[in-house]
Amino acid sequence: MNAMKIERSLVINLSAEKIFDYMTDIDNWVEWSTAVIAIRKTTSGAICAGAILRCTSRFLGRWQETTFELVEFEPGYLFTIKSISGLAPSIFSYRLEQTEPDKTNVFVEALIEHMEGNLGLDEVVIEGAICRQIENELHTIRDILEARISLTGSSTLGE
Repeated sequence: MNAMKIERSLVINLSAEKIFDYMTDIDNWVEWSTAVIAIRKTTSGAICAGAILRCTSRFLGRWQETTFELVEFEPGYLFTIKSISGLAPSIFSYRLEQTEPDKTNVFVEALIEHMEGNLGLDEVVIEGAICRQIENELHTIRDILEARISLTGSSTLGE
């Protein structure tokens, strides 16, 4: 078993708080994630550390079910999900660093265990696909949020 570590980042022209609020609203995940088909919270209460999320996704043409635990949750700054069931043990961490009043660098770090036989593909193929997926998701988040700012003329996103 080898662990893949993937790190990507992108600057989005919006405050960290607004980006964080959008990204941590799980109803938005099917909008910005290229892999998520459906997701639901299986624990009661608000989204916070300890919440359990059940996710149906499609990766490299294959459907999979994964259960994640939200292991870190610092509003406006950081959230981390860790798989507790599914194809491969993984951790995805999203960190936001506001650099200017309406400019934030969004960092994604993924740690994924590659187990021989998963998907029947070489690790390099899977790693390349995950890198592209994360990059596409960051660009999609930026495009959606910046388009909404452009349409509304402010960074309030309808609040």
